[in-house]
Amino acid sequence: MVILEYKLQATEFGMRCPAWIEDGGYFYNKVNFTYVGASKDNSEWYIPDTVITLTPLELEDRQVAIHNVEPMFKEHIAEQGNVAMKEAEVREAVKDWLASKT
Repeated sequence: MVILEYKLQATEFGMRCPAWIEDGGYFYNKVNFTYVGASKDNSEWYIPDTVITLTPLELEDRQVAIHNVEPMFKEHIAEQGNVAMKEAEVREAVKDWLASKT
């Protein structure tokens, strides 16, 4: 699996995930309008050279940087309200996402 940071593409049907993203729509960054997605390492199609490829650690660092501006929250529990994750919890959430993709 390769981890890719990408933007949606304008099509005649509206904004869509690029065809070369097999599983996308994760970890939105509203500052630069990017998402994270995954594709096979040896995909049969061309992935543009301009697309950013992330290592697992780079993805963690990306999410922590986003979290510092726009916090990620723990699962909502009515009695507690919205509780922001700690950095370690953000990193763990990314690791869980990565584990679900392999």
